[in-house]
Parts: sequence; structure tokens; C-alpha cells
Amino acid sequence: MQDTEPVWKSAKRIDIHNHVRQVRRGSVGSGAELDTAHADALLARAAKLGIDCLCVSTPLNGEAPTPAQVRAANDVVLAAMARSDRFLGFCFLNPGFAREALDEMERCIVDGGMAGVKLYNQYVVCDPTQGQVMDRAAELGVPVLMHAGKLMDGPTRARQPHISDASHFLKAAAMFPDTTLIQGHIGGGGDWEWNLRVLEEAPSNVHIDTSGSVIDAGIVDRTIAVMGVERVLFATDGILEEGVGKVLEAELSEDERTQVFAGTARRLLSQRRGL
Repeated sequence: MQDTEPVWKSAKRIDIHNHVRQVRRGSVGSGAELDTAHADALLARAAKLGIDCLCVSTPLNGEAPTPAQVRAANDVVLAAMARSDRFLGFCFLNPGFAREALDEMERCIVDGGMAGVKLYNQYVVCDPTQGQVMDRAAELGVPVLMHAGKLMDGPTRARQPHISDASHFLKAAAMFPDTTLIQGHIGGGGDWEWNLRVLEEAPSNVHIDTSGSVIDAGIVDRTIAVMGVERVLFATDGILEEGVGKVLEAELSEDERTQVFAGTARRLLSQRRGL
């Protein structure tokens, strides 16, 4: 428990999907140390854009990052949280190491104060391997943010053979009905319109964030029309200016814009047990 109110409780803009980096010394995830110059620059850029809180993780690529590599990556996030209370950590996990993943959730979320789980491309979101992590996230009341996209070209798909798309999220929502799911970056590349057509059938535990480099006209409006404003979260995935601009450009009422920028995020973050 914190003695003072967390920044996110009063934030006007909460970036639900961003990243801090490690200083690279040797192999990825080995001897990890926070890149403080990048972290400080990120905070400064965010402040200029009115982003009060950044939910950050340090996910690792590759088929099977080891428990030691996962722990080192999360140490980077814990260091960022210690550096500024405007950083709120999401715990990266490799569910293929089930016991270690659960231990890491205890270390980072229960003891370390992180507010969510970040999954990457090791498994699709509906893979049964995710089960123990998903169930524990539900028990802790924290959301699970998953990298996603409907990739259309062969070379890109080959580089991300286990990337999740909207159809995987529909299956995951049925498999893990008590877990809050966030599909990462509607504008992250690929066929976002296909993605939205599939999500028309999504139940209430599926959410989506607005991040990604795609800035097609109307992308935020279309997403809200399908998902409802209460399931859409502002995010930048590191592309801050475009991320803010997409929401400002959308044809929303001020109440709707406020909901996207922070309201939905505050609701999800408030579900964490023990706050």
C-alpha cells in the first residue's frame, strides 16, 4: 500500500502501453540495467503532451526467454518505477515456464507494485499454456496486455509465427472469462479493419488500445464504434505524438475523449487487489 495517492488515480492521460529499455551489455535480458537517459527523455516528452502516467514493460523477443532473462527484464521496469512514480509497471512473462512465471507475478505485482501483465509472441493468447498466468491475473485483478496484429505479408508473419489476432482473443475470452484482456495496438500494422470486424463479437472482458504507427483517418472512431468507448484505452507504444494526435482528431465528445485518455485505464487499474 502506498502512503500517497498513485499518480494514475488523478491522471488526465494514461498511456496503457509503453516501454522502458535496458542498457545492452552482453546478451538480451542478461545483467539488465535501466537505460535512464531513455527513461528520462520519455518522461519529458510525455509531460509536453499531457501524459501523466505511462504503463511500461520490457518484453523480450524470441521463442523461449529463460526465467533469468525474464527476471532481468522486469528488474528494468522496477528500476523505472523507483525512478519516477509516473511509471507504472506491467510484468513481462514467458508462460512456458509456468512455476517461474507465477513466482515472477508474486515478485513484481504482489510485492513490487506492478499493475498488469505483458505477454509477447511466445504463445498465442488462447494457447492453453497461458492458463495459469491468466487465472492468477484474474485473482490479482490485473489486466493482461498482449502484443497483437493481423499480419498480411509472408515475411512479417514468418518473423512472428505466434502473433495473436482478434480471433485468438475471442477464444481466449471464452477460455479465461474472469481475466481482463487488452489487445495491443489496433494500429500496429496489418489489417486493422479485419480485426475490428472480428471483435464485433467480443465479450466485455476484451479491450483494445489505440497505439501503433498506423494513423488511418477514422481509426479511433471506428474502434470505438465497434468496442464501445468503455473498452478502448489510449496508448502510444512509444509513438507519443501520433498517439495523442489520433485521439484528439477523433470525432468524440469531451466526455468520450476523457474516457479514452484515462477513464477506462483508471477503471481497469482500480481492480487490482489490495489497492
